[in-house]
Amino acid sequence: MTHLTLQAVTKRYNAAYAVDHVDLSIPDGKLVCFLGPSGCGKTTLLRIIAGLETPTSGSVVFAGKDITSAPANKRDFGMVFQSLALFPHMTVAENIAYPLRLRKMDKAAQSRRIAELLELIQLPHMANRPVTQLSGGQRQRVAIARAIASSPKLLLLDEPLSALDAKLREAMQVEIRLLQQRLGITTIMVTHDQREAMTMADEIVVMEKGRIAQVGKPLDIYRNPVSEFVADFIGLGNILPVTYDSRGGVSLPGGQQIVVANPASMPGATGDIRLLIRPEDIFVKPASSDIGPNRLAGTVTFIRDVGASLEATIDCAGFTLTAATTPRETPGLVLGMPVLAELPAHACKLIAARAAH
Repeated sequence: MTHLTLQAVTKRYNAAYAVDHVDLSIPDGKLVCFLGPSGCGKTTLLRIIAGLETPTSGSVVFAGKDITSAPANKRDFGMVFQSLALFPHMTVAENIAYPLRLRKMDKAAQSRRIAELLELIQLPHMANRPVTQLSGGQRQRVAIARAIASSPKLLLLDEPLSALDAKLREAMQVEIRLLQQRLGITTIMVTHDQREAMTMADEIVVMEKGRIAQVGKPLDIYRNPVSEFVADFIGLGNILPVTYDSRGGVSLPGGQQIVVANPASMPGATGDIRLLIRPEDIFVKPASSDIGPNRLAGTVTFIRDVGASLEATIDCAGFTLTAATTPRETPGLVLGMPVLAELPAHACKLIAARAAH
């Protein structure tokens, strides 16, 4: 069953389109991430779903009912903002109780629900503590508990982890994901962090300039991006200009031939094309004279060594490649070393070049 459907949703400010004819179905019980750079329309789209913005045109349908003009407080959705918006003068329990009081739930039922939620977010001992005395991660959990207190049918998260430091942010990603799976609540989360989206989402909606660039499972989007924009935004990628050659493959600017595993999936012969290969798919080997298709001679110009993994920048004739490897796979890798970068055919994807603006 599709829980939420957006039909040709558009939001225009004068002549500028913040959201441009978006059609989207959000599956029931899943966590969906709206991912894209600043200004791509993802927060505006979330606010339209929440009822905090009215679309210029198009409709929002939830559980078969058109809610486009329904006010936010009638939608029964929970929302966590970037700022968390907790009440600083209230305790943890009072913050969680707030939506229950608005719904005039009786005191005994409120107490039971608060105790249940405090257990769920693992803060039962903090009930009477002012929220100003909590750490960033604890405040985050209280904001989520308050958003789900009245058992909303949909949970909306607007960059909820952006204020946290890197380590806490990663821990909270896992925590929110486990909580969402335990509750089975349909959740939409806005983020500009592709790693966060890859970690948490059942499905990612990549947005570009108010439009949807691609929708799919995280790994599908990572492995099979439909465009240069998506390839560049999701993960690290080597994106190289290539031209079709007469031998059924493609050639790099220096003339080196690259064989791709599935030429039938190539973009059309018109327009510019790009070759995408992910850093972890490149094999770095000692230099030899054995240069042929998919083997490129180069020199190591930079190494980022973080212990368990290495990231090497390799300068080939006219372009650079980034390769991810490990000290075990490529022992003795040093700056200035001549190497051979091997690009396996199965990992070489051809994509349409980003349109010139």
